[in-house]
Amino acid sequence: MSGLATAGAVAAIWLDGELVDPAEATLPVLSFGLHNAHCVFEGIRVHAGRAFAATEHAERLHTSATAIGMTLPWSVARIEAAIDTAVVAAGCAEAYVRPVAWRGAEMIGIDYSGTSVHLAVGVVRWPTPSGPRPPLRLEISRWQRPAPTMAPAQAKTSASYLVGSLALAQAHDNGYDDALLLDHRGYVAEATGANIFLVTKGELVTPVADTFLDGITRRTVLRLAERMEIPTRVARITLADLADADEVFLTGTASGVAPVAQIADTTYPTTRPRTRALAEAYLQLVHAHRTEETPRIPSA
Repeated sequence: MSGLATAGAVAAIWLDGELVDPAEATLPVLSFGLHNAHCVFEGIRVHAGRAFAATEHAERLHTSATAIGMTLPWSVARIEAAIDTAVVAAGCAEAYVRPVAWRGAEMIGIDYSGTSVHLAVGVVRWPTPSGPRPPLRLEISRWQRPAPTMAPAQAKTSASYLVGSLALAQAHDNGYDDALLLDHRGYVAEATGANIFLVTKGELVTPVADTFLDGITRRTVLRLAERMEIPTRVARITLADLADADEVFLTGTASGVAPVAQIADTTYPTTRPRTRALAEAYLQLVHAHRTEETPRIPSA
């Protein structure tokens, strides 16, 4: 999975209540959020000038902050308004939005009491790629997702993305597009920044989200599958299950529905009827821009 483009693509920044010049959107080097990983964030796609599922993302930002003892001084509605303000200021029909909250520089130790909380919303120009997406090749990473008693699995924190970043770098070094992470028990968890689905004998299967983030795109695809009367199941998935699958795809804000051609030594057929159908349904949904067609997804 490819990352965001260069900093020159940043089109707008909203910081602590106002739009600022992106070149001046800075934070102190000793910010608590930077060196103690007290930082939560979201990723939102903009299609035709509209942020998709902005409410759900703002709700999850609050949920993530609460999970690490951080109270955001902005309501869900205020964060949504900040997202809208930044998107309009950016003037991009197709973009990626990154709301991010962190603790300030009042403390340098481990105790976060007394630290301030800051919020920024950045908008990066990101045109939707034209043409079909090339299927991905994944390696199985040596890195694993930790037990939920070792990290807040349902919080989208900067700390939880370190493992994914290391796994992705190793995958690229080994000639793969992405990596598949197992959890601490050896069950299939997710890719480095996206959830995974299998299709076996027409049934859609995805792992139980107890050691990784239950993605908003994941939930959207499950809802779409229900509407399309595709049998679905949430279950523990083993490496043997991967070998028996007929189709595999990833879901995420950045990737949408992305087909997988290979995991380690297992390759999958080029005919992907379920993947194609769900990818088309997802694209139609995010481009619809009508409130009644946007699925309401509870916050994680």
